[in-house]
Amino acid sequence: MFDNLRQPASDNSFDVRPAGGNERSLFGLKPSQLFIVSLMLFINVAFLGCFALIVFEKIALPIF
Repeated sequence: MFDNLRQPASDNSFDVRPAGGNERSLFGLKPSQLFIVSLMLFINVAFLGCFALIVFEKIALPIF
């Protein structure tokens, strides 16, 4: 029953890298696209952090 388990584990059919592609790309994105995604993620985290500080009344807005 367990004799056939080693062969599928050593099989290279599960290789997800594209053939002939750039091996240094992350998620298949170009460096410029990866920069935009990381910048959007940073802005999102910063905005949500500021919003959480306002909601939990750790800082107060001067207009209220």
